[in-house]
Amino acid sequence: MIRAVVFDLWNTLVFSPAGSPFQRLKELLRPEQAQPFAALVRDGMVRPYPSVRTFLEAWREPVGLDEAQMDAMAQAFLEAGSQAECFPGSPEAVGAVRDLARVALLSNTQTFGLELLERLGIAERIRTRILSAEIGALKPEPGAFESVQRKLGLFPGNLVMVGDSWTDDVEGAVAAGWTAIWVNRAAKPRPAHDPDAPIYEVRSLDRLPELIQGLQDGLRCPTCLG
Repeated sequence: MIRAVVFDLWNTLVFSPAGSPFQRLKELLRPEQAQPFAALVRDGMVRPYPSVRTFLEAWREPVGLDEAQMDAMAQAFLEAGSQAECFPGSPEAVGAVRDLARVALLSNTQTFGLELLERLGIAERIRTRILSAEIGALKPEPGAFESVQRKLGLFPGNLVMVGDSWTDDVEGAVAAGWTAIWVNRAAKPRPAHDPDAPIYEVRSLDRLPELIQGLQDGLRCPTCLG
């Protein structure tokens, strides 16, 4: 029985015209600074920092960042957050799903620059939020999904993951024993997968409440589109 629906944040509920701040950080690095970039990204997403400046200061010396780069990188995070918008229908879909099951957020993200959760009304709609930087694990790692199970006190079969990333959200959830709903707005072809895996698909979140209701009523058609 589905008792909780867990949402991814970026590119599932919200998007930013400014793009990913971590990608913009990469573009601001000089070639000789690129080697530690992967470690920098992971650190920012699995370790809590009180502010973007604190995060960048921790990497100033290892990467060799100068003050101009620090300022530009801090601005990248500011712009990503301030320009973030909800996808049309996302708040309404979350509200409708909340009438059917508990809702939670599981996001690969940093702990700073998330004022958008309040501004966009996500914080009031989804009160249980699990951030990778707070739990020290990234989707699709098992620890990320296990953290949600512990937080909600539910078994894997009680949980649905809703997200746009096939690797992080879909494969991660299925490996954890959850049901997965792939938000495939671009109508991409499905990657190869076990045809019996509990994977469903929606083109937008408008159809999500209906699909969740169907799953609770016993829908068993992993190839169906919501």
